[in-house]
Amino acid sequence: MKPLLAIILAALPFATGAAGVAPPVIGGLTRPEKTTPRISGAVLLSELSCAACHATARPDLAAKPGPDLSAVGARAHGAHLREFIANPAATKPGTTMPDVLGHLPAAERTATADALAHYLATLGGASPTFTPPAPPAVERGRNLYHSVGCVACHSPETPLADSVPLGPVAAKYSLASLAKFLEDPLAVRPGGRMPDAKLDHFEAVDIASYLLRDQTAPPPAFRPDPHLAARGKMLFTQHRCDACHTVDGPRTRPALAALDQVRPGRGCLSAQPGAWPQYSLSDAQRTAVRAALAAPEEPLSAAENVELSLTRLNCLACHQRDELGGVPANRNAHFTGKDENLGDQGRLPPPLTGVGAKLKRDWLREVVVNGASARPYLNTRMPKFGAANAEPLAHWLKQVDTLPPAEFTRVAKGDKPHEIGRELAGSKAFNCIACHTFRGKSAAPIRALDLTTMTERLEETWFHHFLANPQRFAPLTIMPGFWPDGKSPLPDVLGGDSGQQRDVLWQYLERGPEAREPQGLVLEPLVIPVTDEAVIIRRAFPGIGKRGIGVGYPGGINLSFDAGQMRLGSIWSGGFIEASALWRGQGAGQARILGKDTTTFPPGPAFAVLDSPDAAWPAPDATPRPSPHAFTGYTLDAQQRPTLRYSVEGVSVEDFFLERRDPGGRVFIERTLKFPAAPPAGLHFRVATDKLIEPRGGHEFAVGQNLRVRLPSEPLVRPAGEGKELLLPVRGELRIEYHLTATP
Repeated sequence: MKPLLAIILAALPFATGAAGVAPPVIGGLTRPEKTTPRISGAVLLSELSCAACHATARPDLAAKPGPDLSAVGARAHGAHLREFIANPAATKPGTTMPDVLGHLPAAERTATADALAHYLATLGGASPTFTPPAPPAVERGRNLYHSVGCVACHSPETPLADSVPLGPVAAKYSLASLAKFLEDPLAVRPGGRMPDAKLDHFEAVDIASYLLRDQTAPPPAFRPDPHLAARGKMLFTQHRCDACHTVDGPRTRPALAALDQVRPGRGCLSAQPGAWPQYSLSDAQRTAVRAALAAPEEPLSAAENVELSLTRLNCLACHQRDELGGVPANRNAHFTGKDENLGDQGRLPPPLTGVGAKLKRDWLREVVVNGASARPYLNTRMPKFGAANAEPLAHWLKQVDTLPPAEFTRVAKGDKPHEIGRELAGSKAFNCIACHTFRGKSAAPIRALDLTTMTERLEETWFHHFLANPQRFAPLTIMPGFWPDGKSPLPDVLGGDSGQQRDVLWQYLERGPEAREPQGLVLEPLVIPVTDEAVIIRRAFPGIGKRGIGVGYPGGINLSFDAGQMRLGSIWSGGFIEASALWRGQGAGQARILGKDTTTFPPGPAFAVLDSPDAAWPAPDATPRPSPHAFTGYTLDAQQRPTLRYSVEGVSVEDFFLERRDPGGRVFIERTLKFPAAPPAGLHFRVATDKLIEPRGGHEFAVGQNLRVRLPSEPLVRPAGEGKELLLPVRGELRIEYHLTATP
């Protein structure tokens, strides 16, 4: 059963604060039912910057520094600053900025906010200038925002309640000022809660364009008044804004009663108006804060410090550690990768369970402090949090996560372990290069972590434990276990000793980029020859996918057929295919067409019933999926040529392709389409689409630059988008010739 406080905290992101105002939203606490009460309260006290005014000796309650305001006038529009200062929670629901003016009479409150805004608008130079976002940049930014990791914390375009608020960005920023902020957010917000996603300048402009997509006109003009600015500078200190914010110098030190002397029912925690910051805390948040203040004096354990850091920096929005965190279901679709062959490992950030025992101290520090990453196939980026915010986390993780010593026997240098390890990593042994890159080179479509960086990153003890039982550390890994029950499949190497075999792999990989390439990294192409019989390959082909059927015919002419959409995919002359991606990539790759003069045919249905000659051809699905028509297989003739059998619009079709030669000796394809039953009225066959479709006489047409087709009857040529389409009414058997301009 959950503790009562944990149940209360579960409602924290959705509870209502004082006077119906949304309470502060803390990214790491959006799933607080999994966070211990003391940690939840400590995170709240830290994120609300209580220790900026109240002294404390407890490091777990250290105040999050507020944004640096030294150049805020060049970053934010003055009119927005005035509104935000006057009523922070109403202007940006969910903000952690308290209302410091709420105790003032309405007129004085308005005048004070106005003076403070005039002062801040003088800081940093010229105010932001308006530039409307360009539509192409908005679209690029939309894709980046939803893929690089922004939506791990912030709401995607379809709003999600458990999101860190963005606030009215269009009222606050210009395109240039927002892009500058996104390029280096730690310069303005040193607390690291908005980490550096390592965007280049153009990516920052694109995401800024997306976030400001509704900014069609400049915000209201705001010109700082020197007299009001002078008064605002005085008020900035009077209202203790400098306790949280930096303006050209260090922040002021805490001046109020120490946190351990705060009375829980008074001041900021009272939910009553007064001359103190008002936070609009929910009841659950007040309970959590009181629990943290009442916590024992002893310091947090190393494990608690890990939990505190992960929650405070919201690492758990992307990463899972034991029972904490991980990508939630409502954001899962936004985590994508560049290599679908790797499955979820190729799109989801890695778990942090045991990461302190896994990674070397220097590499772990580089990851959490500077956003180092060894996974280029992830679209979500590991952000940079900065040393002050994340370096302690690396220390705590190394202290908490441990493994027992690995059991293995070191192979002496005189026995050339690196050469034995090289053989084991190659294609004739454990074939590590079937999935891993080596100095960025790949022997197969799968491009997992590079072998040459392994020992730079990994602890040797973890390496041995992981290789002995990969599923123990990563249940969903595609990494096989090479030594089941400790037995080696290579008994002739080092006597089959599994520990020694792992050791020579480590010693080989320790050479890093200087190591010799393992055997099989540079592979000879697997060219599929076609001699005196047709050759059929059923795998993925360009533009078709995994239901492709490729046929190479004698004489040097070839085709691909889509058995999902019942359509001809392409025709080409010369060589058939290179198939290494099909057989060396665990069946996940795509055939590579070798020939020339490749002509492709349009996606979507090849047959359709049209109500009239002017009726539009059915559009292909926006997301590829099998056609509602059915493929029923094929039969082969004596030369292994297939007759493809399928049904369209309820009618069976027999589709046979035959290589033939014209009077000049050049090979072409003759296609015969038979319909055992009468086709329905209005059934049409789409022969081709192209910008160029011109008659050549005798039912012959030029299609594009590389193809001529000869038809059995007069076709229908009509406009289609920016080009034309060539349709044949189906009234019985069709015989069509496809002539490529460069066929042998």
